[in-house]
Order: sequence, then structure tokens, then C-alpha cells
Amino acid sequence: MISHSGGDGALHQFASTYANARWFLGAGLIGLTLLFSAIGSTSDHIWVLGAAGVVTIAHASTMRIWKVHHTVVALLVDATATFLAAFMLTTADDHLPALLTMICASVLIALFTQGWVRYSILAYGAAFGLAALLNAEDWSWTRVLPPYLSSVFVAAFIIGAISAIRSRLVELEALRAQTIGVVSHELRNHLTGIIAVAELIRDDAARLQPKEVTELLDLAYSQAVEAGEVIEDLLAASLAERGVLDAIPELVDLCPITETVIRRTSVEGRRFAFDFSHGSILAIADPLRYKQILRNLLTNAIRYGGETVRVSIERIGPVISVVVADNGEGVDPGDEQALFQAYRGGREMKAVSGSSGLGLWIARGLAQKMDGDLTYRRHSGQTLFELTLPAGDEVDSTSPSPALASSSH
Repeated sequence: MISHSGGDGALHQFASTYANARWFLGAGLIGLTLLFSAIGSTSDHIWVLGAAGVVTIAHASTMRIWKVHHTVVALLVDATATFLAAFMLTTADDHLPALLTMICASVLIALFTQGWVRYSILAYGAAFGLAALLNAEDWSWTRVLPPYLSSVFVAAFIIGAISAIRSRLVELEALRAQTIGVVSHELRNHLTGIIAVAELIRDDAARLQPKEVTELLDLAYSQAVEAGEVIEDLLAASLAERGVLDAIPELVDLCPITETVIRRTSVEGRRFAFDFSHGSILAIADPLRYKQILRNLLTNAIRYGGETVRVSIERIGPVISVVVADNGEGVDPGDEQALFQAYRGGREMKAVSGSSGLGLWIARGLAQKMDGDLTYRRHSGQTLFELTLPAGDEVDSTSPSPALASSSH
């Protein structure tokens, strides 16, 4: 049986880490006792350190044998043992044992407890620390309060920081779980469509006309492509979280790639327009990563933007600017930076089927890997996402430069 009292789901996984750390705590206390004895410590109570270490190791061993990991009980045992040692070793000339013990215990308590359990154990530890100082100073409050209040301030600051980190971890864990649910649902939908098409062709192949078979195969292909795109984003997110997301930039013409992505991403009822000012626009970019960025921007515009989506590419000095604009309402100004955070979106954005909350985060990360960037802004009632990439060398072209190539669906 494993019990994690006082913790929440996002941090239960750390309980085993603390259980293992208790062995090092006990061994460290015993090691300090041996060290102080070897150098001839003048304290008559140095053995208390070793006793505290033995209690900690004995309790950890008992919990391991019984296969019970109760975080609160372990904290109480460890805090009591170390505070007793600090109580005995704190002197009028040396307040360090009591103060350090109180601060370190506060960190552990803040990490592995919450609510009334946290405050109860913190009060228990604070009382122990105060008693140790008062005992060392012959119960003189005037000499005890300054160092005690200073250590309480330090402990409170650390606890506040830990609480903020815990809250963020809990929030991220909930958003991650939501993302996994959305992605799983999307993959299941795509696979269901592919399986349905395969079963229909297998069971009714003799009765289907060639044109019908072709249409069904096109449907299965589109479902497979969309499922592959979902998996591609998940793999990119995994690499980004581990800090190993890469891109291999090369000299590439963005115009034909952009046209291909627009054609594959377009949907019924949406009008797509593609503007570019030259026959070819060269950039230093990874073509596969550029496709992924553009696909995510177009998908975002389809889900959240207006009816018209326009893509434009132009060279501005040493950079290439790729702008995806739509006539949607955009997001609240306070949510603009949240657009590029993992597992998050603007508060004004309603949940949309298939939205994992990873697309824009992945897109910006890939852009930065190619020495570019991805930004959001509102201009003249339009929502604009601008991708900037390093420009490549210009190539002379005698072919006419199309001003506008558009496709309507």
C-alpha cells in the first residue's frame, strides 16, 4: 500500500524521491557524529546527532519492509529526530543548528504537504525551533527573537516560492492531462474513419464503383495525413520539453512549399489567398519544419479565425516575413503571450475540437531554432501571425512575378 497524505496528484510522484532521500539524511547525521568525534568535539551531546540518524534510518527501513510510504508520518519522524538533535546542540554561542533545521524542515514540509496538515507541521517545527533557542539562551526572549524572526522570514519566503511552483506544476499537469485527452480523441476519430473505410472496401468491394473506391481511399488518406500531423506535433512537443528539438536550415524557396501546405490544409467554406511579390523567395530554413509551422498557423486560423485567411510572403531587408492573417476577432490583449505557452491559449478562445494547445508553442520554438521568430499582433481589424526567417541569396528570374495566386473553397 502506498499512501501520500497531504499531497496532490501532480506531486505524488515525488514522494518516492523523498523516501529514498531519507536514507541519505540518516547516513549524513551519523557521518557528522563520527566526524565530530574524530576531530574531538567538545560537545557532550554530539551523540544525539547519531541517534537522530539511526531513528531516521530505522523508520525508513520499517516503511520499506512494510511497503508503506506515508509522507506525513515520515516528515514528522524526521522533523522530530532532527529538531531534538538541534535542541541539544544549540548553544548561546551557536544558534545555527536550530535555525538551519527549522528552515530545512520548512522546505520539506512545504514540498510534501498542503492545507491544514502543512500548517500544523510547520507550527510544530516552529515551536521546536523556538524552544531550542530559548533553552540555549536561558529563556531570554530579547536575545532569541531577532535570530528566530529572521529565520522565520527566510522560511516564509522559501515556502511562498515553493507554493507558487507547486501551483504552476498542478496547473500544467491538469493542462497536460487535458491535452492528452484531446489528442487521444482526435487520433481515435481519425483511426475510426480509416478503419471504417477499410472495412467498407473489404466487405463491399464487388458492389462499389471505381469512382466510389477512389473517393473512399481519398478520405482514408486525408484521415491518415491528419493523424500523422497530430503525431508529428506530439513528437515535436516531446523533443521541445527535453530541449532537443532541432531544425536543419538550408536554402529553400518558400513559395512552392507554401502553396502545397495551403492546398492540403484548405477546408470547405474557407477562402484562402496567397500573396507573394517575386517568382521565388529564398530563405534559410528547414523545409519540413517550415511546413509544420505554416500548417499550425493555418490550422489555428481555421479553428479560431474569420472566414478569410490570407498568406503573404515578402523580403524585408535581411529577413523573410511570412504573415498569416484572418478577419477573426483575435484574443484579449492580456492573453497575447499565453498564445505561445505550452498547453495554453487565450482565455477568450473557446475550446475547439482537435486543439491540443501545442501548435503555436511548437511553431515559435521551431522558428527560433531557425534563427527566426513568430509573433502575434492585431492590425486594421485583422489577426496577424508573422513568421520571420533569415533571407537567402536572391535569384534572378525573368519569369513574370505573380501578384496574387488564390484558391477558394
